[in-house]
Amino acid sequence: MARFNPHEDSAEAVYEAAAEWRDQCLLSDASIFVDSRSLWTKPLFDELDERFVQNLDAGEGDFFEKLEAQLAEGSSECKQLMAELLWVMLLFASRISPPKKRQGIQKIWSWSGEPLSEDHPQLSDAVLGGLGHTGTAYNTQRWREIVFAINALRDFKVKTAEDQQELASNPWAFADWLTSVSDDGNRQLRHILPHLIFPETFERISTVRDKHSILAAFEDVPIKEVRKRALVEIDRDLKELREKLEADQDDPVDFYWGQIVEHWKPSPDESVTLPKTIIKDIGNIGGVPSDSLNTIFYGPPGTGKTFETAKRAVLICDGHAPVAREDVMQRYNELYRERRIDFVTFHQSYSYEEFIEGLRPETDGGDGDHEDQQSAGFRLVARPGVLKRIAERAKQRPAKSEHHSDYSQRRIFKVSLGQASNAEDDDIRTEAYEKGLISLGYGGQIDWSDPQYSTFNDVYERWREQEGEQDATGKNPNIEMLNQLRNNMRSGDIVIASQGNKRVRAVGIVTGPYRYDADARHPHRRNVEWRWQADDENGIEVGDIYGGNFSQVSIYQLLHRKVNWDNLLAYIEPAAADAPHPAHVLIIDEINRANISKVMGELITLLEEDKRDGAVNKLTVTLPYSGESFSLPGNLHIVGTMNTADRSIAMLDTALRRRFRFEELAPKPDRLSKHVVDGIGLDSVLEAINERLEWYIGADHLIGHGYLMTVRNLEMLDDIIANKIVPLLREYFHEDLGRVRAILGGGDAFLKRERIPKPPGIDGGYEDDRFRYVDNYLINGEYGREAYDQLLGLTPKQTS
Repeated sequence: MARFNPHEDSAEAVYEAAAEWRDQCLLSDASIFVDSRSLWTKPLFDELDERFVQNLDAGEGDFFEKLEAQLAEGSSECKQLMAELLWVMLLFASRISPPKKRQGIQKIWSWSGEPLSEDHPQLSDAVLGGLGHTGTAYNTQRWREIVFAINALRDFKVKTAEDQQELASNPWAFADWLTSVSDDGNRQLRHILPHLIFPETFERISTVRDKHSILAAFEDVPIKEVRKRALVEIDRDLKELREKLEADQDDPVDFYWGQIVEHWKPSPDESVTLPKTIIKDIGNIGGVPSDSLNTIFYGPPGTGKTFETAKRAVLICDGHAPVAREDVMQRYNELYRERRIDFVTFHQSYSYEEFIEGLRPETDGGDGDHEDQQSAGFRLVARPGVLKRIAERAKQRPAKSEHHSDYSQRRIFKVSLGQASNAEDDDIRTEAYEKGLISLGYGGQIDWSDPQYSTFNDVYERWREQEGEQDATGKNPNIEMLNQLRNNMRSGDIVIASQGNKRVRAVGIVTGPYRYDADARHPHRRNVEWRWQADDENGIEVGDIYGGNFSQVSIYQLLHRKVNWDNLLAYIEPAAADAPHPAHVLIIDEINRANISKVMGELITLLEEDKRDGAVNKLTVTLPYSGESFSLPGNLHIVGTMNTADRSIAMLDTALRRRFRFEELAPKPDRLSKHVVDGIGLDSVLEAINERLEWYIGADHLIGHGYLMTVRNLEMLDDIIANKIVPLLREYFHEDLGRVRAILGGGDAFLKRERIPKPPGIDGGYEDDRFRYVDNYLINGEYGREAYDQLLGLTPKQTS
């Protein structure tokens, strides 16, 4: 059935809700949220047409703000209908969290003056869990989908009851009717609505692009031919294709699962081509990550482990991953810049201090509103390693709101809330958070709120009137800091509260002008709406949102060019409070090359899923250098790679093996089945080499298909063999060139064997023949076509 969905646990709840909507709203005009109320009526859709479709605002800005203005003069029922229409539109989308969906639906409903309980059964997490990915445009161009929905439903509601019943019970009649509705471009609802109402007939696919690609791949026809077909014909062909696949493998099929998606959506550099007949044995459908938070990809060189880790990291962070390599790497780099992905390579000398935490020298110095901020000398300070840093980010970073304002033109200030290391300043921080403000001690007991102090010169001249301050310069903190707070800072500006020079404790927005409180310890103030506060005193690294350490100056303006706006937005406009923290991924390349027990120490126990923060068996350890309590969050994934040619799994630390899921990446000669150069099948070349390698030294030392993926001609093949594969074979066999020669076919085509004449004076104890080996590529600049015939056993060996 098309409703088979291995990706979403709540799919059945969504289908049940859609069926109730069909019967209750589409056919009976009733409300989905309120009993005995009629909302899905022709007059109310006419009102939505008047107030929304005929009054479009397609420009920049928040969707809900614009929609509220469009519906402002409308009836309460029309606003409620818009809320229920949004509910229907969001049933399919799985990339929007249930809390986010609930929030938007309740917001629109609230404009009618009535509350809508978040406990309503149709607003449950299961109902709002979604069925599939709709793509970014479904949200950014949501108004287009709403226009299409209103047009379609207005047309539906003018039909007779008999015609409506026919459309709601006949899938192909419904599809024919929906294609007749004008959509100003191909709308995704044209695909989503048929699946919601007839999930056994129409595929769980929201774009015509994917439908075209599936049929073109499985039927082995050019995609331009598929594009000529009508949409209803395409849907019929997809249903027939599914039924064939399910009959052949006796299991339900999902077109976005494992090897099936690889058949119709291959990476361009993998050149996967389907057979001309429908594939009977799909095999073990994989590609969907397990629940394990710790995974190691292992295999010999050239099997694509590095790319697979990048793709898996994107899949973990986004819930899906592109298929094309360039798209995967583009998204991977974006997530890396957002610091949701980090990367480290283990080596023999890698240490606990680099991975967890270690002592680093640091100059003494404060951070706050004091005269004696700087002092000389060094001290050793516990600094986090790569694992601790990303664990802290995963714990602290909130999910970013999908709809946010543009802050790029606002000024951004670093502010101090007292000295970071001074417990006596805790009351300053407590007051700041509880009352929503920032405060400054510099500036004396002068009320600077009078308009006469609105410029730097005004502040400068007034301060120099103080007794003993006649020689004060413009760098005097009582002048400079006060002017920053009083004059340079404005409502709407961003403030970042520092925790020392290297960390951030809070982010907020200035909401009011300068004010003076004579009774306060720090009397000079501005109101601030704190958007985010750290869960503990450590906060986050300044590098997460700004490209440089903070100065010890109490208040100063940061440089726009150094701000990581993508990251900062998560803290300025976080998603709903109950939204889960986004997933983070630490990639450990060559994980088997380090001494795992030495690098991970006591933290190896924390890797287990049930020992993570928030799990039933949560464990916390005390770190030896900082003395801090530490646990690993449940949204931090560890993905490692392991080259079996360096060290087999059998030799890996057993404590590590118990805590990781291992996924093998073996050589895949079939990926090269369509790569033929000068009559030489590259898949046969790889198979011939690997057969000999496995016989000599075992499966851990094979060669991956990746070495030959880029080969386009004989010259490139010669170059890869000479400069990549031969050096690797020499390493495998410890410079035993006789064995290398045997792997390449055993003749003189690649490595020519020459007998070494016995020098004079060699006694009888050295009677065996001795040989030297000459690489023909170094002599001739090529191996030639015949060398590969010899490798494949097509011509006799020539030996000296």
